Amino acid sequence: MAPPALSIHSPPRHPPALVFTASRPLPRLSLQDVPQRSAFNTSKLALLVESRPLPILAPLTLHFISVLPPDWRVLFLGSPASLAAINASAAIRTHARAGKLALRPIPANMSTTGPEMISRFLTAPWLYETAVVPAEWLLVFQADSMLCANSRLDVDGFLGYDWVGAPWNPEGDWGGNGGLSLRRVSRIVDVLRNQERANDTEPEDVWLAERLGHYPNSRAANGSVSLAFSGEMHSGVAERVVDLAMHNGTIYNDDTYVKGMDDWRDGFYEPMGYHTGGSGIWLHGAIWGRPEMRRHIYNYCPEVKMTLAMDVARYVPGTCGVRWG
Repeated sequence: MAPPALSIHSPPRHPPALVFTASRPLPRLSLQDVPQRSAFNTSKLALLVESRPLPILAPLTLHFISVLPPDWRVLFLGSPASLAAINASAAIRTHARAGKLALRPIPANMSTTGPEMISRFLTAPWLYETAVVPAEWLLVFQADSMLCANSRLDVDGFLGYDWVGAPWNPEGDWGGNGGLSLRRVSRIVDVLRNQERANDTEPEDVWLAERLGHYPNSRAANGSVSLAFSGEMHSGVAERVVDLAMHNGTIYNDDTYVKGMDDWRDGFYEPMGYHTGGSGIWLHGAIWGRPEMRRHIYNYCPEVKMTLAMDVARYVPGTCGVRWG
């Protein structure tokens, strides 16, 4: 059906003036009356699941909030004890009120106590089809993982992949540790609608990464990409400091390290983040095995110390250590 014809009228030659008097004040709008565009991207969500009331929960979550790109939101799933612990932080409550952070309980019929129960939780359809909706990219991090504020990379640079985590095989085509991992939710939902992980079998990250690696038109990150994302067992390519470049008589950096400014980085591996395992109980020699490696990590990513089980008393010389009990 044809649209109705438009009726066109010539405007009056002398349109009446609009006069606002004391009896007709200008309308006043509050910020609540103006539609606000959310600063957050609902397709991107970082997730921490932790039932233990660890003292690191608030500082770790706040650090991830500060380092992630600003449009990411964070979801914390915990027990009554861990929710109380993290909610004791005034800064955490500020982010929760602003909608940047959501604090929710782990369902009563689910558990995250021990590796097997964590694997069951992270392969449960409820998590991907309900808890994190409408997220498409899910950054899973644990209490023994860290993103480095000094990194030249950010998580958004890896959004083209279905799974990224510290690689088990640096020359492999897919697969990586789930303790600090980026997951494409829609792919995982499809996998879980067609397959179910058997209890007491492979860890959740091995099970999911293998299926995503063989998914039709898979975009699982290979070993070299995964090494740039997270370091755990294997060292990646060392950084190289270069001279300033010259172009049309102008010196420019071209997004590379500069000799004289970044020399401390030269020859060292710098992933975007680290996953250690067991609060630093398992530190692999390829990354942590020499004093100079550890010194560099503590300069490049000093915040990683938050995740390590450290006691200064053991480093106090002489007999003074007994006074540190």
